[in-house]
Amino acid sequence: MGGEKTGEISEGIEAAIGGVGTERFKIEEEATKHKIPVHAIIIKETIQDAITPVKKEIVEAAEGVIQKIKGLIQERTKEGDLVIVAGIGNTVGIAQ
Repeated sequence: MGGEKTGEISEGIEAAIGGVGTERFKIEEEATKHKIPVHAIIIKETIQDAITPVKKEIVEAAEGVIQKIKGLIQERTKEGDLVIVAGIGNTVGIAQ
């Protein structure tokens, strides 16, 4: 997300994972084959932010992401549905 403001939240309908794309392709291939919807919510950061201690803007955005996830689950699922919430990439730095 180069050039974007650190801490902004963005949403999409694909696997939000960096790198060469092999892992993203495999995730999306399996999701498509099994008709599994994929929805991504990210906190924007620069490459520099990704390799340095977590900035205040990123920490503050985490609560907003949690609320968005809860809202998506309530809006798009029903009782008994299986939901997988996966942290991909730099998500190991965020804890609730």
